[in-house]
Amino acid sequence: MKKKMLLSCLFVLFLFIIIAPEQFAQEVRKPVKIKTEEVSSFQLKYGMGVSTRYIWRGLDLAKSPALEPYARALFYGFEISFYGAYGLYESSAKHADFEDPENPENINPLYLDRIAFNQVITNIFYNISTEIGLFTLGVSDYYFPDRIIKQTEVDSNGNTHPKYIKTNWLNWHDNGDGAHVIEASLKYMGGNDLPLWIFAAFNFYNDPDNSLYVEAGYTFDLLENKLSLFGGGAIGGSQWYRFTVKNGVVQNGVGLTNFGFTVSREIYIEEWLMLNFELTDIINFYEERNTILFKTTLRIE
Repeated sequence: MKKKMLLSCLFVLFLFIIIAPEQFAQEVRKPVKIKTEEVSSFQLKYGMGVSTRYIWRGLDLAKSPALEPYARALFYGFEISFYGAYGLYESSAKHADFEDPENPENINPLYLDRIAFNQVITNIFYNISTEIGLFTLGVSDYYFPDRIIKQTEVDSNGNTHPKYIKTNWLNWHDNGDGAHVIEASLKYMGGNDLPLWIFAAFNFYNDPDNSLYVEAGYTFDLLENKLSLFGGGAIGGSQWYRFTVKNGVVQNGVGLTNFGFTVSREIYIEEWLMLNFELTDIINFYEERNTILFKTTLRIE
């Protein structure tokens, strides 16, 4: 009798050792969903985009394919986000003066080396929902890690000379002497009945031109895709938007830099994993340039 009870206990123990760990592992490894009330108050999203070209507001900045990692944290209407853009090969000058220097013999040869474009954008947004749509107030910081900054120095005779320094992240100087350009923005997005957006951005720190950019667009449903039409440009002369001098004439007025359309589609692989595909055709009327680019973004939400 005792022997049968012992065998029975051993058999139950054997089943527990074989089956229970598997069930336990499934429970531990299964993604734990955040409660609904927590999702509404805090969200974390991140991912990576790969684009055939990095075009920002109609400007071909990277002049090469680019990787675009990002991360976003959203809570109670606020958003803190970080975006990067990294060109895949060396294609840019360290400073605009070195694209075609007038006196290359007077410039440090190290400055004439080409670099792979890279940019870091830090955003703080606040979203305000209303009956007529969503308003977003934002502040953005633009930093270019491998660029150099042009400053002016005065020698003992009172003569001024250009001076080029590295874009140290701790350099927060103003008037074009710092490593950061800070922008204030306002965006309006209509609801489902009016999928219109209007956007304005103003450089208020470390941009001598205090550049202003405006944009408007409209989104349609096209089969299972989204079709967005958009148009935007710089208001007034701006080195930031390359709206400066053309054919010997100083530019003013409106620089039409960013007109075109985007066709996009999202595919959910899992509830938390999504692929986004975009095909964009952009015309920069000021530079008389047309660019078609394709971008794929892996999103984790």
